Amino acid sequence: MKFFFFLIILLSSMSVKSQSRNAELHQILDTLINRSKDISYYRTQVNWDSLSTAVHDLAKESESIDDLKPAFTALINGLGDPHGTIRKTSDFSILGYFTDRKNSPNQDNRPRDQEIWQTVNNPDSRFEYALLDNHVGYLKVVGIGPQIDGQKEANRIRAAINELNKEKVDKWIVDLRYNGGGNINVMMAGLAPLFDTTAVASIQGPNGENAGEATIKKGDFYYFEMRAFNMKRKPKIKNPKIAVLLSRWTVSSGELVATALKGQKNTKFFGEYTQGLTTNNSWEIVNNEVALIISTGVYCDRHGTAYPVNIPVDEEVVFKVETDPKKDEGISRASEWLNRPEQ
Repeated sequence: MKFFFFLIILLSSMSVKSQSRNAELHQILDTLINRSKDISYYRTQVNWDSLSTAVHDLAKESESIDDLKPAFTALINGLGDPHGTIRKTSDFSILGYFTDRKNSPNQDNRPRDQEIWQTVNNPDSRFEYALLDNHVGYLKVVGIGPQIDGQKEANRIRAAINELNKEKVDKWIVDLRYNGGGNINVMMAGLAPLFDTTAVASIQGPNGENAGEATIKKGDFYYFEMRAFNMKRKPKIKNPKIAVLLSRWTVSSGELVATALKGQKNTKFFGEYTQGLTTNNSWEIVNNEVALIISTGVYCDRHGTAYPVNIPVDEEVVFKVETDPKKDEGISRASEWLNRPEQ
């Protein structure tokens, strides 16, 4: 009899805990929905009552964060946000993401080779550079994940530019074809000496308002008025001639680097138009368990031109993975233009 009563008490306790956890999970959903309603770039296009009901219905039996994956994905799909994700803070794994491709605001039916995708998104990839013929400096800026030491990596990019500048490089290739996104602060802080103006990009909100700016001041990169890293001011490069390489694999932060170079004099874009995740994203932690990462505004260049769909190129060159720079058509076409005498 004692065992029987103990079992009842144990089961009751488990039930109470389960109900308590379920209520907590629904509170997390409410927080995510309310924050999305406040900050989402697509917020004016959403039926919030309908979306909230659908999201909560998918979480009725949930007892863990992982159980909320269908609800999280429904939220991102409901926003119509192809750049949005919800991640677990403990390991950055994705809990919810955009799957409603037929209703994506950016329709792109170009083939996506899985092998190339794995090459572009290889977590072991790092920034590379080289001195090419005729004093051309080559900078391969890849995606930068959250586990990478940002200051150290930004210093590596800056040191490479400084080294190439000492070799009297006067023409540059910025290769963003392998850039799958990540930490924009690292990329822009490292590349800062190549920009010829202070205000290089901005973020436009859903009503056309200026929601934030990307600037270069005294060799440092600032995003939304926050300095990324404390960098050395050297080198100082005047009037660089730059060829930018893009591909269908250039995404997110890689697209912001491209946007920041749009409109810069003596700059030309080669390759393929980008994938089209051209929005600034939030990073908000909820209950120390999940991060809300959704679009809050669209990239604009220094002249205020918005790029809501993708970043276009001036000369089309089909992207192929090539380890030998001399056989790389994108590098060859860019170098040919860079080495043309000024008109």
